Amino acid sequence: MESGTLRAGAAEGRLSPPVGTALGAYTGRADFLGESSSPDRRFDELSGAFVPSYGIETRQRGKVLALEAGGETVLIVKADLALADEAITHEVARRVGQMRGLDLAGKVVLSTSHSHSQFAQYTTNSILWVGLGRQRAIVFERIVNDLVAVALDALDDLRPARLGIAHDPNFDPEDRVTRDRRPQNDALQGGPRDDHDLFVVRVDDAESGTPIAVLPVFGMHGTVLDADNLLASTDSTGGIERVLEERFDERVVVMHLQGAGGDVSPAGTGGIACPSRPCYDFARVESVGRLAVDAILTAWMDAGDNLQSELSMEMVTRHVALGPDWNNFVVRDGALRYAPMDGTTFADNVVYDEDGQIASPIDEFNAPYGAALCGEDGNALFPRSQIAGTWNQDHAYASCSRVESAADILGELIVLPFEPMPSCATTRTVVSALRLGLGEEDFVFVALPGEVNTTIADLVRAGSPLPYGQTVVLGYAQGHVGYLLTVEDWLAKGYEPSINVWGPLEGERIAEQALEVARLAVTDEREDGEVGGSDRYVPRELDDSDVPSPDPAPMAGTVEEVVYDRLYVRGQRLESNEPEATIPRLGSAIFAWMGESPRAGTPTITIERGGLRRHLGDASAPQRAPGRGPGFPALPHARSADSFHAAAGTHAPLGGGVAARDAARTEGLDTLGDRVGLATGRYRFHVVGTGYEITSRPFEVAPTTMELEAAIAGGRLTGRARFHAPQGWRLLHLTLRSNEPVPATGDVTLRVTTGEGDVEVMATLDADGRFDVEVPAGATAVRVIDRFGNLGDVTF
Repeated sequence: MESGTLRAGAAEGRLSPPVGTALGAYTGRADFLGESSSPDRRFDELSGAFVPSYGIETRQRGKVLALEAGGETVLIVKADLALADEAITHEVARRVGQMRGLDLAGKVVLSTSHSHSQFAQYTTNSILWVGLGRQRAIVFERIVNDLVAVALDALDDLRPARLGIAHDPNFDPEDRVTRDRRPQNDALQGGPRDDHDLFVVRVDDAESGTPIAVLPVFGMHGTVLDADNLLASTDSTGGIERVLEERFDERVVVMHLQGAGGDVSPAGTGGIACPSRPCYDFARVESVGRLAVDAILTAWMDAGDNLQSELSMEMVTRHVALGPDWNNFVVRDGALRYAPMDGTTFADNVVYDEDGQIASPIDEFNAPYGAALCGEDGNALFPRSQIAGTWNQDHAYASCSRVESAADILGELIVLPFEPMPSCATTRTVVSALRLGLGEEDFVFVALPGEVNTTIADLVRAGSPLPYGQTVVLGYAQGHVGYLLTVEDWLAKGYEPSINVWGPLEGERIAEQALEVARLAVTDEREDGEVGGSDRYVPRELDDSDVPSPDPAPMAGTVEEVVYDRLYVRGQRLESNEPEATIPRLGSAIFAWMGESPRAGTPTITIERGGLRRHLGDASAPQRAPGRGPGFPALPHARSADSFHAAAGTHAPLGGGVAARDAARTEGLDTLGDRVGLATGRYRFHVVGTGYEITSRPFEVAPTTMELEAAIAGGRLTGRARFHAPQGWRLLHLTLRSNEPVPATGDVTLRVTTGEGDVEVMATLDADGRFDVEVPAGATAVRVIDRFGNLGDVTF
């Protein structure tokens, strides 16, 4: 394979599905499945029987790294989506290729964040609608168009570059960033196991040496937030990206790519206390990033030891046939296969033979159109969907529901217009392999269309044509079939086998095909990966005729004198739609206005201080037409250098939004203890909406008050200073709950009042915020003043 001078470009931009779109990927947001509910029981035609989203905490983003070398152009696309969709991958390649005269078929890697709190309703796989809601054309098209725009920007950014890759095989040994979430496969792996392989791709400008992009790769679910959260959020993977971005002085595109995250949960520490639901633990999301960033930066530095400006590159893609033809499922060189699927022959229920090996052919998965909800205890959820002969059996097949029967029932219960089974998107999938040759060392990236369990990642690395440390497994990429498990892992039961369609052999079928294209990618020749593959399925046309046009909003851009009586902001009742005149640090600035329908657009919010404007993000919220229930919030999130963090928001009827920020951070003060040092002064919100532009009334940010305990005994003055932000969402401490009292830090001045006047004593607080100094004679009171002018008082 011919190498060539590397050119690289990177870009990022916002994804723009409207607020009101259902969030993925918790099934509990479906009304029938009932873990989440709308506080005001609103209905949105867009989300249908799923609870609509209420606003935005962190805006979905699309990011693209374009690589060009040796006559090959490849786009690595990262999208803040719950899971990948093959139709999106294909459309981005097709549209960008047409616009730039490039053949990008099979040359786009689509990696997704797997946040369970991001706008959904885009997937063409109707089986997955149970967790993501019915596909809507408005959502699909906006995502594709936004990703295409970012990809074009990345191609426009192409310039000479250098690239390096580093591998840390012992990432997060104390499980502070991630943790194992699947005890059922511990026996297969010698104990609890998560994705401890961290890869970092570093791309720098060849001339200036400034960073272009950083791609950390490891597996982790995006599930810090639960199904009761109705605010769009990038969750844990977004926390990784934002914290890493803040460590760079220059602009850099940070793209976390998923690895083997199928059986891995985010860990994190601290967060906030949640005495009631919903629990918006955005603070713990940030803690995940802070706990991971040092290891990622160490690997980034290591990648700098082997930066290459010459690169050999090849990407090979193949479409893989799955069901309903059971003959496609033959793995392990023919050792395991399915028996013919006729839907009626009773299973013999012999799962293992006399030697303890898996019995083949497997007749327990007699599901001609596929089955789901396998691996649970008990029988099928719907009796008529039971696989023949598996009733009351103690194996993973007993709870399987044949999809054609289950779809009929679920389609009625949660109003999903399922296509006739099998779902077209489940009949085939797509795998890719990308080889990057760095001088004498090659790396191969194997992209798999689903939630890769560590057992499958181990299988791929063991069968890879390159060594373990040079094989990068990408999960949640290209498309999505559900969880990818080895046969033994699937048979171990548990939650994960419940979300795939073609049973225990599906994971290894896909992995073996991915390894075939990986072997093609590392040869000296350029091969067509589609040889031996399947054709691509073509999604059906979408009908959004039941979704009305955006409601008119004649009052958009106005601020009403009277607060709407159902305007609710996280337990607070507002006295005004404008921010309070003076807001202490750690307080919240809240601005409410009348806005547009979310399907018409999403406002952009900035905050201005002293003539400087800081971009905060975007906010929107569903509006109501006359006679409907009230609308609710708009929540943007502070990006890298912003001075405020998203707090809460709801909005008045007929559109509108609320911008809300915890006053908790000043640029240049990076430690958690510095977050009480937000620059004082005058601020205001600036909002650019669809057809309007408004600013809030200015407000003053002032020092805050510390909770102070102090006592005098034995000639010593002892005490403790703490901050308390009960309504805050910002991370203030890495181990304590940030909405409970947290210690003040650093040097303080103790101004002691005596009968002869004030005496100032300097002290340094310990990790608990405590001080212990010699007390001046006659002390009657003490004021503690920290380095930012925050203060606390005690009278003796």
